[in-house]
Amino acid sequence: MTVLTSPPLGCAAVMMEVLRGQLRERGVPFTHQREAIAQVLFESMEHLSADEMALALEARGEHPGKATIYRTLGLLVEVGLATEHDFDEGFRRYQMQAGVAHHDHLICTSCGTVTEFQHPGLESLQEDASGQHGFEAISRQLKIYGVCSACAGDAGL
Repeated sequence: MTVLTSPPLGCAAVMMEVLRGQLRERGVPFTHQREAIAQVLFESMEHLSADEMALALEARGEHPGKATIYRTLGLLVEVGLATEHDFDEGFRRYQMQAGVAHHDHLICTSCGTVTEFQHPGLESLQEDASGQHGFEAISRQLKIYGVCSACAGDAGL
């Protein structure tokens, strides 16, 4: 099994071109700061907070204000290129959204690790439940809280 630690080569560039087109259609300028923020998100496989984005940008020599980061992340969510997640940490996390594939999350209540997973049974359940109620599903977010294997091993569980 191959575990990706970064998006496939060229993915960030494709996402950036889609963003340019989306902003052009809305009459919104494609600024250097927006580009830098989007680039950090598009190159990451992580669920990033605004603070983590700021640190990553600072490491690249970029210094947009926190309000600019939040506005840009909101814009990326609005145009469908990012998703916003609330893992009950007191802040939101953001992730690049390429395509419409659903994924859900296992959240360790001990160390805070978030593990993404997909299960075809959940897709089937969503389709069945939506169909039974004449409902058009747009999005789904399943969060399962528990203890990861590393923490369970540390605790002797």
